[in-house]
Amino acid sequence: MTRRRIAVLGGGNGARTAAAEYALRGHDVVMFDMPQFADAMRAIVDSGVIHARGEITGTASVRVIEDLGQAVQGTDAIVIVVPTMHHLDYARALTPLLCDGMNVVLMPGSLGSLEFVEHMRSTGHSPDVTVSEIAALPYATRITGPNEITVFGRRKVVSVGVFPSQQTDRVVAVLDDLYPGIQVMANVLEAGLNNPNPTLHCLGVLLSASRIEYSHGEFYYYEEGMTPAVCRAIEAIDRERINIGRALDLEIMSLIDTYPAMGYGPRGDTFWSVIRGVSALNGIKGPSEIGSRYLTEDVPIGLTIFSQLGTQLGVDTSIMRSVITLASALLGRDFEAEGRTVQRCGIAAMSRDQLLGFVASG
Repeated sequence: MTRRRIAVLGGGNGARTAAAEYALRGHDVVMFDMPQFADAMRAIVDSGVIHARGEITGTASVRVIEDLGQAVQGTDAIVIVVPTMHHLDYARALTPLLCDGMNVVLMPGSLGSLEFVEHMRSTGHSPDVTVSEIAALPYATRITGPNEITVFGRRKVVSVGVFPSQQTDRVVAVLDDLYPGIQVMANVLEAGLNNPNPTLHCLGVLLSASRIEYSHGEFYYYEEGMTPAVCRAIEAIDRERINIGRALDLEIMSLIDTYPAMGYGPRGDTFWSVIRGVSALNGIKGPSEIGSRYLTEDVPIGLTIFSQLGTQLGVDTSIMRSVITLASALLGRDFEAEGRTVQRCGIAAMSRDQLLGFVASG
């Protein structure tokens, strides 16, 4: 293993867990979060450590740097671990700082790599950088103290796609030191579509909307919300995600297969039979309000681009589009208008072959 210098951008559950895991592997880890969140990082600034408990255990030495340019200078990888609706904020902040040879990694991505590249090119500053996507956040984790995290589960397999995919070897040489044995995907389309959260979260919240509003937080999304009927509906919307991948000849893992493959739960013939056995999710409370990230992130950023891509490829995404419409009505917003679109990703009107060629060569 080569000791790497890694910048982790973000300060939430996933960012702190990733930073801790990298540091515990012996890497030089710096963290950065946007100035408006600086106070939340104060305990890490003062102590220089993150205490990890659960599936990842130890005291990890990390440094918090408040200047973004200093944080990313000389890094082997810039790993952005933030809610996906903030990818564009980081694209705007990072673009003028990027230099030839840098590697940007979104975790997770939901096709944010395409949006990142499109923004970068729109500014006229296009250095030789890669923008990769890790298919899904590898951790079920929570902040449980000012500089403490508790990791309830850790994916057995971590997967990545690279833009452009012709540069995959360059990036994997770095990421394999962070996640030994990392699985390489065909491209960022395969990685983005393998983020299961949009099909896991959105429909489930809609079908439990009254319970969530009534309980004001006393609601366990997986234990209470995942009933047999709800799981059947989630399987149906998940099939639309899989069919988009098939139209591109990509391998997209179903929700039924995801949990056992990642070491989280048992195998089963239905999503209901699988999800009820995922112990890492037990005890994790679901959203306390309808306007949570389960809708405000996964609908505009996940389902919007998935459904538009499907339409462009001639794939039926009627359930996805129904969820977008209903979620917009519930919250009084136009999620499709404000979301990650094929236009914002620079792929509007591309044919299947054009799209595959674009993500391969850039």
